[in-house]
Amino acid sequence: MKLLTLILLLVAFTGTTTVFAHEWKDHKKHTMHHMEDTVLMVGKDTIAVNGKILSSSFVKQQPTAAKEPEFVLNPSDYMFTHLHNKLIHFPIALTLAAFLFTILHIRKKDYELVIRILLGASLLTSIAAYFTGNIQAAAFAGDPKEWLANTHRLAGILSIGLILIWFLLLFIARIKKHAWVMGILTIASIIITAFLGGILAH
Repeated sequence: MKLLTLILLLVAFTGTTTVFAHEWKDHKKHTMHHMEDTVLMVGKDTIAVNGKILSSSFVKQQPTAAKEPEFVLNPSDYMFTHLHNKLIHFPIALTLAAFLFTILHIRKKDYELVIRILLGASLLTSIAAYFTGNIQAAAFAGDPKEWLANTHRLAGILSIGLILIWFLLLFIARIKKHAWVMGILTIASIIITAFLGGILAH
């Protein structure tokens, strides 16, 4: 008797869950059937429904952006253009190198000649950078950045003056041991000049 009761309860439970499961699926289907479709239209044309493209003709008709030609580097075409931008890296690098050797020279007095050579080369290349920069500055006449170009030029002149003073101090015996102070001022001026030049270039 107990076994029969247990079997009847098991059958009743299984039947109930099956019915509810089917009803839930039917309800889900019914609900999904009545959901509104998402329609993508361009002008009067229906392009896609529920994310599925109906016709690829519209996509094909859209104009594609013209592909830019591949850049070919011909060094001779660019050798003498924007000379200031090319030359200015030399005085910056040379002066930084001179300052590095100046720091090393404080402990080990072996780099005086190296510092002089580096500063001499920096002075010559910075003067060349100044004149080529003046040529390029003409492009900023009447431009909103004209004041910035003028400020950059003044900072460049100051940097050249400081490099020259630093260079000359190395030839004065009683002062040259303190020339590193001028080196700090020169580096600070070059950093400001380079910062302003970078803004102009970009």
